[in-house]
Amino acid sequence: MEDNKRIEGARVFLTPITYDDCEDFIRWRNSDFIKSHFIYRKDLTIEDQKNWIKTKVETGQVIQFIIWDKADNKKIGCVYIQKIDMDKKEGEFGILIGEESYTGGGRGTESAKLINEYAFDKVGLKRIYLRVLKDNGRARRAYEKVGFQIEDYEEKLDIDGVETDVVFMSIVK
Repeated sequence: MEDNKRIEGARVFLTPITYDDCEDFIRWRNSDFIKSHFIYRKDLTIEDQKNWIKTKVETGQVIQFIIWDKADNKKIGCVYIQKIDMDKKEGEFGILIGEESYTGGGRGTESAKLINEYAFDKVGLKRIYLRVLKDNGRARRAYEKVGFQIEDYEEKLDIDGVETDVVFMSIVK
């Protein structure tokens, strides 16, 4: 895929994130709906996101796509691989469906499959991992549908003053 192309799925398509997407991303990312499922919950600014694109996406340290619903031709979230380590050939997966009415319909699962195929086939990664809140069963089940498996390693993090269990999952090409 060239940077100006999109990745096609059955129900969604992915386009590389641009500066024009910052406002939508920040609206999604700072919503209580999204923050309640994230480990890192600090509000971000549009400047933070522009800096992220400039220093992470444009340098190849992060691959980030906007998720579009095909039927409605509407931006609904984003999916990304961050912390890319080409020596280890691995990266950390992340996703958010920011438009709440589009959750639960398989779009996130399809988006995860699309970016993982891209990361394995076009970028050359061999392992993609993620961290998920242990009590987020819905997300864990979705990740399992994509092929992620729970690893033996867990950690406890202080999230909003509460000790919270975080599960690691991974998928290997």
